Amino acid sequence: MIKITDVSRNYKTGETVVKALKKVSLEIADGDFLSIAGPSGSGKTTLLNLIGCIDALDEGEITINGEKVTTMGKKGMTEFRRNNLGFVFQTYNLIPVLTAYENVAFVLSILNVSEEETKKRTMAILKEVGLEGMENRRPGKLSGGQQQRVAIARALIKNPQIVLADEPTANLDSKTGEEILRLMKKMNEKYKTTFIFSTHDQMVMDYASRLVLLHDGTIISDERRNG
Repeated sequence: MIKITDVSRNYKTGETVVKALKKVSLEIADGDFLSIAGPSGSGKTTLLNLIGCIDALDEGEITINGEKVTTMGKKGMTEFRRNNLGFVFQTYNLIPVLTAYENVAFVLSILNVSEEETKKRTMAILKEVGLEGMENRRPGKLSGGQQQRVAIARALIKNPQIVLADEPTANLDSKTGEEILRLMKKMNEKYKTTFIFSTHDQMVMDYASRLVLLHDGTIISDERRNG
């Protein structure tokens, strides 16, 4: 599904050029539950942002389902991201004045889905992530774990091919973090959605069916596990 070929990304800080990624190549298959791990500064978030069409690379190529996303231009990448990718962030990124229902339904309104279909799909996904009866609560009335469940529902509501999760357990206690990982693994198995994590959390690494380790912008290990 995803083919990353000789990808490099540099950042300039003052007069210093930071080489965040150096000629990285990687193939990610349909249905992978993949963790990209490494210490701070290893390039894991940069790689996630490139796959997610949030950032632009300096060298190389990224192809998703045969489409060269790196040559689409800013407008094309935005459209591709909106139609094909879901995102889960460590800070949840919910809109505080909207209810759980509205935070999820908002995604479908952007895609011009009918009101009836939006209600049906939103209520169904909120039930599936364990938030039935909480749809009218705003984020401030939800726990961290519940907010992350809303974020997962929002990511999955448009049936994306790929969900990208940047440090999804970072602001959660270990018990809640494990519950969230179990939920995402369940969604991965049920819908065959590809999940790609950027993490330094050992628990996320342990749950992954594939673990890619980055160090100083290069891949130093690529391990596939059972399960």
